[in-house]
Amino acid sequence: MNRYRTIPIQDLLVGHYVVGIDKSWLDTPFLSHRFLINSQQEIDRLRSHGVRMVMIDPDRSSLTPSSAPKTPFEPFPESPIKEVSIPSYKVAEMLTSLHKYLVVKYKTLFDEIRHQMEPDKKLDLQPFMNALGEVEKLGREYPDAYLFLAHLQSTDDETFIHSVNTMFLALYLAHFRNASHDEAVLWGLSGLFHDMGKARIPLEILHKKEPLTAEEWAIIREHPRTGEQIISNHTSLPSLVAKVAGDHHLRRNGGYPDSQLFETTDAVTRAIMIFDTFDALTSDRCYRPGISPSKALRKIIDASKDSLDPDWATQFFLSMGVYPVGTVLGLNEGEIGVVTKYHSRHDTPDNNKKTEQHFSVLILKTHDGYPVVRPFTRKIVWSPSTPPPVAKTYNHSDFMIDWDIIRTHARYWM
Repeated sequence: MNRYRTIPIQDLLVGHYVVGIDKSWLDTPFLSHRFLINSQQEIDRLRSHGVRMVMIDPDRSSLTPSSAPKTPFEPFPESPIKEVSIPSYKVAEMLTSLHKYLVVKYKTLFDEIRHQMEPDKKLDLQPFMNALGEVEKLGREYPDAYLFLAHLQSTDDETFIHSVNTMFLALYLAHFRNASHDEAVLWGLSGLFHDMGKARIPLEILHKKEPLTAEEWAIIREHPRTGEQIISNHTSLPSLVAKVAGDHHLRRNGGYPDSQLFETTDAVTRAIMIFDTFDALTSDRCYRPGISPSKALRKIIDASKDSLDPDWATQFFLSMGVYPVGTVLGLNEGEIGVVTKYHSRHDTPDNNKKTEQHFSVLILKTHDGYPVVRPFTRKIVWSPSTPPPVAKTYNHSDFMIDWDIIRTHARYWM
């Protein structure tokens, strides 16, 4: 059970430990949204920036008798903190701001590595650690937001968005596996920095639309080891993060730099290989369009036969489902919509196992291809023993659908 509680700003007291606020990361001057309230001035500062609701951790709060409000006549009766659930779209909005923040910070980090990093310099990654901690905590409130944001991003700055998307996917599977906070953060760090070595690839090669030459491919193949060296020599990140960067392009039947090293890879590295591949498949690139999440999952399962790790591919598929959250669907009736909720239900009547797929689709276009006047949610229950209700799946860019559009219609899919 989640121990966090959400309270209105007027109930915030000195001694409360704040773990989240209802303003986006970029709309406040606070470096972190996780801190102990030490004075009334800090509460007033939150108010001055438009904060109306805060999430607190009662276990880390340290209220004193003087914190409790009093009247001149009698002590104010102590009352329990009321739990107020944060709407899922609000959690997603906070995560959206953190996603953008991390993309901007990653671009700055790449520029520093490419142009300004001295041989003995240590990179300051504390802002990444702070943001990642916030992302992990918020994701426990609404893990599906990870998929919305990973699937429905724009195609600009592909290297940086790809790295942050991979981090979100890593956190999603970590939460699916009920990982601890520390373990989930380690997964997130491994996903975020797996492509660190690309900072040393010339931009004309990194963004080239035409087929690469043999010499250019040789440079590309150096980025895993380059990333491992940068992380090992210039950061204080855990050694596992460096190893993931060095090994994430190994494969059972090939890969680079040496396919024979695949058997020496650890579990996290093998999982990151899958997230890396999945996001690459679903993202538009300068040389080809992305495919739908459902089609990408099928390619992941096919690749697990001889290339990717089959156990992790299976876990990833089970966590995502047949139609992952964020997938754009064409229903048999001709309507176009986006999956906003998904889960599988397993029943065993008469000892015959049956799996039902339950998903909600936000309908955005009619069967004639026109935008609906008022979007609505269609709830679908499907058993694999019956014909599928979906005619086709799409990449979000096929219909210019992104998170900003989905968020606009949140009241219809909540």
